[in-house]
Amino acid sequence: MRILLLSLYLLCSGAEKDPKMEILKDWISTQNDGSTSAINQFIDQHFSPELKENMKNREDHVAFYRQIIDEFGEVQDLIFKEMEVTDTKLKVQLLKKGYPLAPEPSPEEILVVEIDVLKDNPKYLSRGLGMGALICYIKR
Repeated sequence: MRILLLSLYLLCSGAEKDPKMEILKDWISTQNDGSTSAINQFIDQHFSPELKENMKNREDHVAFYRQIIDEFGEVQDLIFKEMEVTDTKLKVQLLKKGYPLAPEPSPEEILVVEIDVLKDNPKYLSRGLGMGALICYIKR
């Protein structure tokens, strides 16, 4: 419960100066908006210039995010659980919108989001956003 309260505080307070948290907050908005234009705006804003330049087919990236959004749906505006936090990485679990925090939700209702930022310019992703249902991570 303490992690949930801390996560909620970080997402809603001035502590969001951490670029990884800003990216996460923007992704949650993108996921919940669900539009292709929101996905493209997220890519434009958070992919590093080098990442965008080396992107062979932007439509493939948009299609990947589109699939996650369509299959998983909206998520809550708080971190359900932190899995890994470093200077350049944030890996968290987000819960589907409308699902209670307790009892423990099933892995099908939890989305894992992995954010890796550039060490020298942490406002940009060093690679695309990693995402998938927790059940997929468990089956690996």
